[in-house]
Amino acid sequence: MNILLFTADDMNWDTPSAFGGKYGDCTPNLDAFAKTARCFQHAHVTVAVCLPSRSALMTGRFPHHNGSEGFRAIHPAVPTLPEWLKDRHGYRTGIIGKVKHCCPPHKFRWDHQCDYEDLGFGRDPVRYVEEMERFLSDRKDQPFFLMVNSHDPHRPFHGGPQEAQKWTKEERKQIPPPDRVFSPDEVGVPGFLPDIPDVRLEVSEYASSCRRGDECFGRVMDTLDRHGLAEDTAVIFLSDNGMAFPFAKTNCYLHSTRTPLMIRWPGETQPGMDDTHMVSGIDLLPTIIDGLGLSQP
Repeated sequence: MNILLFTADDMNWDTPSAFGGKYGDCTPNLDAFAKTARCFQHAHVTVAVCLPSRSALMTGRFPHHNGSEGFRAIHPAVPTLPEWLKDRHGYRTGIIGKVKHCCPPHKFRWDHQCDYEDLGFGRDPVRYVEEMERFLSDRKDQPFFLMVNSHDPHRPFHGGPQEAQKWTKEERKQIPPPDRVFSPDEVGVPGFLPDIPDVRLEVSEYASSCRRGDECFGRVMDTLDRHGLAEDTAVIFLSDNGMAFPFAKTNCYLHSTRTPLMIRWPGETQPGMDDTHMVSGIDLLPTIIDGLGLSQP
């Protein structure tokens, strides 16, 4: 069985329709996927900021055990999921986006990698598919573990003034617009923020960025289907932490760590919402290894 792990960067848990759809029709591809996947209403990542959150996912250990407290590399002796699958079980491993958030590099053992700068600053769905095609064409008959990391909807949001502050005019030409841009009156404002014009405007920009990240997910899934791999690949989707607003990302509130976890594992999962179990990102690594029937690190 292959593993495709797709992460969104700073997508709030209540963004896809299965989890509430609070921000308008910004995730049609994720909404379609949710109908085929097991969704988890009470899933949480370990840390409310990206690098340590991802390190916990990739090691199955809390930051004070894996070394990645804050923006630090994991300890050299700590095994990682791609390292274990590659070295012990012959998997081809790849990562598209957020490469620098898996460190130190020698602990992740990627056969194929492509980072932010070569992906339209992590925001060009076409470039993601091109890299996925390259990864799949080189794998021969190996099983694979592919981690696809959209940089959407991380700030700067589409259409906001932060874009011009972060990137030059020439750099912005590398970033395609979303296939739909939202206006302030098309989105809801989460209850932990004041519903005032400036906030509503930023939430609409967030929704537009979610839409582009969702397009990336849809194109990746189309590529999987086109290669005839859907029945041989477990697909896992989640966000690394909450949205980049007060009382969410980098904080310690409900919206800080809650994530829209969805898993479609052929032959194992049944579509629907699990609203009973509490699920933790710390268990992702051992659960994947168990599901594959392989030895644990």
